Amino acid sequence: RAAMGWEGLGWVPPLRGGGFPVAMLQLCSVYYCGALAIDRLFPLCLNATPVASPKSKRKAPREGQAVREALLSLGPLAVKAAVFCTVDLIHEMRLGLLYDGGGFPTSLPQLAAIAATVLALDALHDTWFYFTHLLMHKNRWLLSNVHYLHHQSTVPTPFSGYSLHVIEALIVFFDELLVCFVLPMHVNTHRLYHLYTTLIHIGGHASIELHPLIPSLEQLLWIGCKGIGQVSGQLNTVLYHNLHHKNPSKNLSLYFTHWDKLLRTFCNEYPSEICRVKREQEKRADTKYYAVMLLLLSSTLVSSFLCYTTAYNVASLGVKLLWA
Repeated sequence: RAAMGWEGLGWVPPLRGGGFPVAMLQLCSVYYCGALAIDRLFPLCLNATPVASPKSKRKAPREGQAVREALLSLGPLAVKAAVFCTVDLIHEMRLGLLYDGGGFPTSLPQLAAIAATVLALDALHDTWFYFTHLLMHKNRWLLSNVHYLHHQSTVPTPFSGYSLHVIEALIVFFDELLVCFVLPMHVNTHRLYHLYTTLIHIGGHASIELHPLIPSLEQLLWIGCKGIGQVSGQLNTVLYHNLHHKNPSKNLSLYFTHWDKLLRTFCNEYPSEICRVKREQEKRADTKYYAVMLLLLSSTLVSSFLCYTTAYNVASLGVKLLWA
C-alpha cells in the first residue's frame, strides 16, 4: 500500500493498485457522491442561479431522468476503470513517460511543475474532447448509434456527465492512455488528475451556474488576475455546455472556447445568456454566497474521499471475514 503513494496512512486505501475493483470503487465514489451533492445538496443549501433560460420550453429534467442516467453511467465508469488499469500496466512495463518515486511535493519548483502539467493536460484533454466530439456530431453513424444516448438529456443533470454509450466512453477516455506517451508526469498525478476530471464532467452538466468557482486551475488563475466578477471569454462555464444540449451543433469544447471560435461552432447566444445568468446571480448572492459555494465544493471532494475510504475498508473487512 505504501508503494501506491499513501505512505504512513494504514487506514487509507491505495491510490493505485488493486486492479479493476479498486479503480471502479474510486470512480464510483467520486462520481456518485459528486453528482448527488451538486444535484441535491447545492440547491438545498444555496440560492443558486439556474442556467435554464426563462424562455425555455423545458426547464426541468424528466421524471426519473437522474436515476436512468446514474445507471447508464456504470458502463462508462467501468471503461474508465479499465483505462486506469491499463495505465498502471503501461507504467509497470516502462513503456511511457510516467515515473514514480519521491515524496509529497512541497517545494515551489515541484508545485510549479505539477501546475504546468495540469495546464498541459487540460489543453490536450480539451483538444481531444473537441475533435472527437465534433466527429460524433459530423459522422451520421456515430451520432445516430452512439452519441444520441448522451443527447437524450436535453435538460442535463449532474448524472448526465457520464451518461454515455460505452463506445463513446472508449473514444473519450482513450486520451488518458495517449498522454502517458506525450507528457512526462508522476503516475500519481495521472490518477489524481483523471479522477478529478470526473468531477469536471459532473459540474459541467449541473443545472445551476457554478461560476466564478468553476473548479479548474485556469479559473483560479483568472480569479487571481481579474477577481470574481468578470467572466473570461476563453473559459467555459456551466451555461456554456448547457447551451450545447440545447443547440447540439454548438459549444463542443470542454475547458476553453478557442476551438469553437476558430471552427465556427461557437454559440452566438452565449454572451447575452451568460450576462443574464450573472445578473441573476448578483441578485441572489449575499455576503455568504461564495463562501457557502466554496464550502459545498470542498465538502464534495471530502465526501468522495470518505466514501471511497469507507467502502474500501468495509469491502476489505468483508473479504477477510469471508476467507477467514
